[in-house]
Amino acid sequence: MELEAEVDIVSSDEIDEEARSNMVSIGFSKASIDEWGEESVLEFLKGCADLYERKICDLNMVFYSWLDESAGQIRISAVSQAHNKLPFGCRLNSVNLRQFVNGLYSEDSGLYTKGALDVWRQDI
Repeated sequence: MELEAEVDIVSSDEIDEEARSNMVSIGFSKASIDEWGEESVLEFLKGCADLYERKICDLNMVFYSWLDESAGQIRISAVSQAHNKLPFGCRLNSVNLRQFVNGLYSEDSGLYTKGALDVWRQDI
C-alpha cells in the first residue's frame, strides 16, 4: 500500500529524468530478507512489477530492479521501451528474477565480482 501511494509513473524523452522520477529505493538487511523468506521476496518483486504495470496508462515501458549493495537497497524503476536501453553507465548482466533474488541473499550485485551489474527486467 505504501508503494502504491508513492509511485507515480513519469514518461520523458530524457531517459535519466524518467529513470530518476520512477525510481523507488527499498532498504533492507540480511536479517529482514531472511525473515521474509525467498518466496516472499520473489512475490514482493513480482508485485512491484505488477504495480508499475497498472500505473503506466498504456505506455510501453521496461520495469527493472537492481541491488545497490553499497547502500543496502533494492532499487526499482521503469523507463520507456522506446529508449532501447536502461540508464546505467556500467555493463549489465540480465538475470531472471530468481537469480536476482539469489544475488540479494548473497549480497552480490555482480558489479564488483563479475564486472557487470545484475539487473532483472520485465517489459510492462
